[in-house]
Amino acid sequence: MSKFNFVSHQTFPEDEHTKELVYLEMNVPCRVAFVRRAAKAGGMFWSVASVGATLNGKKEYFDSFMQDSNFLEKDIKDFLNNRKFEKPQVTPSIHTYGSVQPQNMDEMTSMALEQSLPF
Repeated sequence: MSKFNFVSHQTFPEDEHTKELVYLEMNVPCRVAFVRRAAKAGGMFWSVASVGATLNGKKEYFDSFMQDSNFLEKDIKDFLNNRKFEKPQVTPSIHTYGSVQPQNMDEMTSMALEQSLPF
């Protein structure tokens, strides 16, 4: 099975720099760049990077990434708008340390070592 499938192809004979655009559907984990942009009205919004090309005498912008689900877009924008990437990510662990929560990796390592000691 192929790791990607062809979706669409478009040409831009009028554009000075961008000549062709091809969308592929990829069946692999990938990374996507989101940028925070300023709207003309002054608002801020998150969006994927886009490429501009002249089409029928007018500048058009095409997203570099499109998700198949609106739920994914909603989750991504919630993550970005609430700046969750700046907050510590809590990951579940099979190790518990009683009621004391480690504050950093040194404390976690120390607690783990203490629990594994036979005395």
